[in-house]
Amino acid sequence: MQSQALVNRVLVDLGSTKLNSFLSYVGGVIALALLAQVAIPLPWTPVPITGQTFGVTLIALLFGQKRAFSIVSTYIVLGTFSVPVFALAGASSYGYLFGMLLASAVVGHFADKGWTRSFIKSYFAGLIGSCLVFSCGLFWLSYFVPTETLLTAGLIPFLPGDLIKTVSAAFIASRLSR
Repeated sequence: MQSQALVNRVLVDLGSTKLNSFLSYVGGVIALALLAQVAIPLPWTPVPITGQTFGVTLIALLFGQKRAFSIVSTYIVLGTFSVPVFALAGASSYGYLFGMLLASAVVGHFADKGWTRSFIKSYFAGLIGSCLVFSCGLFWLSYFVPTETLLTAGLIPFLPGDLIKTVSAAFIASRLSR
């Protein structure tokens, strides 16, 4: 798997593949938890701008489908059991979290297929992941905000930041894969 080789290049060889795997897994969960704390609340929506989507995209591109899915799953389970890993948002953001889980699997799949060797392919994989996150998030958010304000509350203000986060994740992953 191409993404597994990429992870091994990023990690310091500590003489143990199991130790490297465990450290990357724990590091991924911690990275997502920390990136969630980078939150900018917006007064017109219950969903804040966070660094989570950058973390999900980068983790999926670097670690591949299985490891990324398990990292994001663990992160969500921890938050579900009240470990303070989520951004300060309520139930209205659960759709985005589900979308992140789905995106981790899909973007990770593309990473496993070698898409990180190209910035364009890495970016396209990240863009697909963003579409999944926003689709799931908007579907869930539609139960909390009026239809006429749904795009203003759950999509439009997040697009510029998402562009920056996706480009950054694709750049990092494609550079590290070389």
